[in-house]
Amino acid sequence: MNTFSFSGPKHTFFGAGEAASLPRILNDLKTEIDGGVVLMLSDAGFGRTGIPAKIAADAISAGFETVLEEGVPQEPYSGDVEGLAETFADRDIRCIVGIGGGSVIDTAKFLSILLKWGGNVERLMEKGSPGRGLPCVMIPTTAGTGAESTPNAIVALRDRQLKVGVVSPFFMPDYVILDPELTMSLPQALTASTGVDALCHVLECYTSKKANPHSDTVALEGIRLIDGAIRAAYADGADIEARADMLLGSYYGGLSIAASGTTAVHALSYPLGGRYRIPHGVANAILLVPVMDFNRDAVEDKFVRVSEAVGMPAGRTKKETAAALVDRLRDMIRELRIPSRLSDLGIKAEEIPRLAESAFQVKRLLNNNPKEMSLKDIEAVYESIR
Repeated sequence: MNTFSFSGPKHTFFGAGEAASLPRILNDLKTEIDGGVVLMLSDAGFGRTGIPAKIAADAISAGFETVLEEGVPQEPYSGDVEGLAETFADRDIRCIVGIGGGSVIDTAKFLSILLKWGGNVERLMEKGSPGRGLPCVMIPTTAGTGAESTPNAIVALRDRQLKVGVVSPFFMPDYVILDPELTMSLPQALTASTGVDALCHVLECYTSKKANPHSDTVALEGIRLIDGAIRAAYADGADIEARADMLLGSYYGGLSIAASGTTAVHALSYPLGGRYRIPHGVANAILLVPVMDFNRDAVEDKFVRVSEAVGMPAGRTKKETAAALVDRLRDMIRELRIPSRLSDLGIKAEEIPRLAESAFQVKRLLNNNPKEMSLKDIEAVYESIR
C-alpha cells in the first residue's frame, strides 16, 4: 500500500460563461483585498482577443481597483518574473488574477509570493516560501498545462539554459474558473500542442512510481476525456463540448500532478524549452511517444486499462495492447501535425549528448519514471527522434 496525499484549489467553477463570476469571487475575497489593488495578468496574444480587458472592466465595475498587465512573455525566464515583481512592488497588490496559459498562471503563482514576501526566484527554489502568498484566481485559456490545479510553477533559468519546476503548497490557487468559451479562440496548432501536453500529464501521472488510487482515478478519467475530444477540438475550435472536455481533462491532469507527478517525458523536455525555447507543449509532445515506448514493458497492466478507457479493441495480449497503445499515440501526433523529429525544431544531432546530460540532472522527475533511465537510455530516446 502506497502512502499518498493530495490537494487541490479551494474552489473551482466549471461551465460556459463562468468567467463572468469573477466579481462574485472578488467579493468573497473582499476582506483580504481590503481596498488594495487587483492585478490581472495575461499575455499579448490572448490580450488581442479583448477578453482580459473585458474581465478587468467587470472587476472595476464591481468596485475593485484593478490593473491589467498583458506583458507576460511565453516561457518566461526568472528575470522576467522578477522584473514584473519590481514593476508592481509599490502598487499595493492584494490579489492576483491569471488569465492565460501555463506561462501566465505560473507567473501569477510566483508573483503571489514575491509581491507579499519579497525575495527572488532563486531564493524560492532554495528555501521555499515563508508562508501563504496573495490570494489567486486562475482562469486558464488553454487546455494544456493544468497549472491552475497544481502546486507547481515552471520557469526558465537563462544561465543554465534549463526550465525547472518549483513546488510549493503555497502555489495552489484559491479559486479556479474553467470556462471553455475562453479556449475557443485558441489557434489550431496550439490546440494540438497544449492538448497533447495535457495528455502527457495524465499518462505520466498514471504510470508514475508515485501513482496512487486518487491520482489513478482522475488521471484515467482525464485520459478518457482528452482522447475522446482532442481530434474534435482540433478539427473545429467552436465545438464547445469538445473544448469543455479538453479543459476538464487538463484540469484533471493538474490534480494528477498534485497527487502523483510527471516522469521522463517532462524531464527530457525541460532542456528543449530551456536551451532552445521550444514551447512546453511541443517539447512534451515530441517526447511522448518515444518515452512511452521505452516504458511500456514496465507498465503493461496500466496500458491495458488505458486502452479500455479509450475504447480500443479487446482480444490482444498485454504486450500487444501496450504496443498498440503506443501506435495510437503516434497516430494522434501525426493527425495533429505536431513535429515528431528534433530536426523539425532545428536541433542538430551533435546537440544530443548535451541535451541528455541536462535531462539526466532532472532527478525529481526521472525518479518518478516507472523504468530506470540511464544517461545512455536518455541519449537513445533523443536519437530515436533526431
